[in-house]
Amino acid sequence: MQWTELINILKNAKDVEELNGRREEIAGLIPKVRIMFDFDQRHEAHPYDLWMHTLHVIIDLPKSCDDDMLYLGALLHDIGKPFTQRTSDRADGNARHPNHPAEGARIVCQEIIPDLEGKGIFLSDNEKKRLLYYVEHHDDTVGLDVKSINEQRDFGASSLVMFQNLMHLEVSDALAHAQVPYVVRRVETCRALAGEEGKRLWQGLQE
Repeated sequence: MQWTELINILKNAKDVEELNGRREEIAGLIPKVRIMFDFDQRHEAHPYDLWMHTLHVIIDLPKSCDDDMLYLGALLHDIGKPFTQRTSDRADGNARHPNHPAEGARIVCQEIIPDLEGKGIFLSDNEKKRLLYYVEHHDDTVGLDVKSINEQRDFGASSLVMFQNLMHLEVSDALAHAQVPYVVRRVETCRALAGEEGKRLWQGLQE
């Protein structure tokens, strides 16, 4: 698979089955994704294994976002989970994945990007910044308030588009969970921030 083919399939695949049918080709270009194949997340809020969860996240993203790094970020957003899974001593038996976004960003920065460069695929500094932002902050708890917007700016959101792209990713990620109450609330909040409410809050900081 060529780089342009990867981006095209991530942005334009019609369904999860189409994406999954290309998984060996995707892994040929980015071998690290193999760790997600059939990986049991061991959590009641996750009805899919890690790879299938990832594909659902990609498919649920809007097709109109003009940032290839958002779709690549969706592919890689949970790459840190297999390396951070911890058995829980809680009664529900759910596993935990502490700091998996930060570990994912480390893997992308220190392993995946250099591997791509070794194949002659070079991302610009700005593309790297956006990709790492999406991976590292995809699981952030964000509220409908100025404080949350300010935090995202501090974390690296350099534009309203970049921030709202992250909110689209959070919505897609949440939709690929079991729709328990706290997940539904996350969908509602991030969907509002991806739309006019997020625009209003962001623009209010410019005044």
